[in-house]
Amino acid sequence: MLSLNLQHTRFRFAFILLCVLLMDGRNICDAQVVAIQGFVRTTEGQPISGVSISRFGKTDEKGHFKIASDALMRSWKNIIFDKKGFVPKVVSLDPSNANLNITLESEKDKSVWDIPTCNYAKGTRGKVVGHYLRLTILKGMKFKTGVDADYIYYSIGLSQGGNNHWLHGGWGNLYGNVYPSGETLLKLDHYSYRRTSVGIDWRGLTKDGKYWRYFGASPVFETYYYETDSRPTADAFDTILDAVCFQSAR
Repeated sequence: MLSLNLQHTRFRFAFILLCVLLMDGRNICDAQVVAIQGFVRTTEGQPISGVSISRFGKTDEKGHFKIASDALMRSWKNIIFDKKGFVPKVVSLDPSNANLNITLESEKDKSVWDIPTCNYAKGTRGKVVGHYLRLTILKGMKFKTGVDADYIYYSIGLSQGGNNHWLHGGWGNLYGNVYPSGETLLKLDHYSYRRTSVGIDWRGLTKDGKYWRYFGASPVFETYYYETDSRPTADAFDTILDAVCFQSAR
């Protein structure tokens, strides 16, 4: 029987060899798990349970959370804390601060946009795209689609002044998210949001004057978004998004 020391030595050698052979071995071998934790409370200091934390879970009944991941700090520079009834908050991660105390403000506008069920009158429907969230393309617009291993993507195009502008979208468990990235929100000059029956509809203006919108539906993993410097194009894309309807599973 091999001694424990010899077994340990062989294991270490095999692990090092695996790191050398794999193309992304350096990332695997150097990956370091980072842990952060903290509490989420109201402005009055009361704990908030069930707060979503980007893709990392939710707070418990005491408002406490703990995240341990090798993707933190390396792939996530910001995370978003959100729960219906409170204003979503972007928090930038700091490697030197592993204990966070987050305060969420109550929402003043508690209305929800109820996305209607699709009901097309015979002979009146134009070209419709999307899986659960169905969009009707306006006349003169371009359309292209494609399939990846884990999702379907769509692009709706409009030409203005010799330039092509695109409303992008897609469906799949690795594509859609109710939230844009924290980096995107922090880089905007200003933005607003409204809750919908399937997620959140965000819109704003970038610091270089572009119009931006992000329509996310987390329960069905479907998302649509655009960024354009053309006001008429933004209006056209908004017309499409504002007429969205929900098609249940077929």
